[in-house]
Amino acid sequence: MRSLKAVFVLALVTAIVATACMAHAQSSATVKIQGFAYQPPEVTIQKGGTVTWTNQDGVTHDVKFRDSESPDMEKGESYSKTFNKSGTFDYICNIHPSMKGKVVVQ
Repeated sequence: MRSLKAVFVLALVTAIVATACMAHAQSSATVKIQGFAYQPPEVTIQKGGTVTWTNQDGVTHDVKFRDSESPDMEKGESYSKTFNKSGTFDYICNIHPSMKGKVVVQ
């Protein structure tokens, strides 16, 4: 009987931890491009989620990943990308390479 209780407690704790981890991951996120920076510089989303970047600077920016790139965005324009694989995806502004960001997909 003790063994069964231990298994139940372990399953309950595992479920609570998994739920807490998923609670931090959003299904979508937004990133402002402002002051020659991505704000926030890192977002965490769930697998299948979408990130939308909106340029609020008066100059052109983009979002470049290793395998894809947004069109150039003028002030007020947005770009969205859906992430179907888990992992960490670093990106830069191809026009201003000092601008860096990260998408974490759980």
